[in-house]
Amino acid sequence: MNKFIILFVLTLNFSFAQDSNHLEINQEFKIDQIVYLFGDNVKLRNSPSVDSDVVKLLTIGEPLRIIEKSSESFVYNGINSPWYKVEHNNQQGYVVGGLISIVEKKANNVRFLFATEMVEENLYIITRVLINSKTEYFENKSEFLGSNYGFKINLYNNRGVKSIDNILFINYLPESCGANSGGYYLFLDSNNLYKVIDVFSSADIGFWESENLIFPNDSKGEKDKIIYFQEHGQYSEMDDLENEPTWEKTSTTKVNLKWVNNALQPNPKTITKNLNKE
Repeated sequence: MNKFIILFVLTLNFSFAQDSNHLEINQEFKIDQIVYLFGDNVKLRNSPSVDSDVVKLLTIGEPLRIIEKSSESFVYNGINSPWYKVEHNNQQGYVVGGLISIVEKKANNVRFLFATEMVEENLYIITRVLINSKTEYFENKSEFLGSNYGFKINLYNNRGVKSIDNILFINYLPESCGANSGGYYLFLDSNNLYKVIDVFSSADIGFWESENLIFPNDSKGEKDKIIYFQEHGQYSEMDDLENEPTWEKTSTTKVNLKWVNNALQPNPKTITKNLNKE
C-alpha cells in the first residue's frame, strides 16, 4: 500500500471491461443522438402531453433519433423526465425521456437496456436484456447503494464462469473520499438475469476498505473458482501526497466460491460477518 491508495480505491475499475461514460439518474440526450426504447408498447405522441393523440406504438429496443428536448416534462417512475421530440422511420412524435434507455450495451446478439426509478427517495436501476428476440426480455431491478446518483456500466463476457454468458457490473461513482465506490454484479445465462452480490469500496485519509470478485480468467483468478476478496487497511496520515506513510496495516479475507443453483455458494457476506465476530 502506498500514498496513492485513496485515488486507487476510488477509481477502481477493470481495464478489460467495456466501459461507458458517466451516467446519471435522469440522463440527458443530445440532438441527433440515436437512442433506444427501454419501454415496450410505448406511445409515440404528436405533442408533449399524455393527453395528445398517439401517432403509433413502439416496441422495446426500437431506435429513435433525438430531434429536440421539450420544455415540457412528466413524472415517470418517480422521476421528473423531459419529453423528447424524436424520429422513427421518418415519422416524428414525442416520447418521455424515462421511456428511453440511458445507454445501450451489446454483446454478440444480446442487447442490454437501462432505466432508473425512484421509490420513496430510494433509487433503483432497472436492467432489461433482449436475447435473440425483438420483444421478450429478462429484467432485474436493484437498489442503488452509492453515495450519489452517478454510475458506470461495465459489460464483460463470462470471465471464465462456464455456466454464465455475460457479467455486468454497475459501478458507483463517488463524489469524494469516504464515499462508496463499489457496485453490484449481475449474471446472465440463457434462462434469466440474476443479481449476484453488492460490493463496497471506500477510502479516506488514514484508512481504506474494499471488496470485490475475482473470476477464473482474471490475472489473479483460479480455474473453476469465483474468489471473494476483502481488504481493510490503515496507515499514518501524511501532510501531503509527497510523503510516504510512516506505518501501514492491512488485513485480507479470501473466500472461494462457486455459482450453484443461481447463487454464490457459500455466501461470502455470511462468512466474513462470522469471522468479524470472532
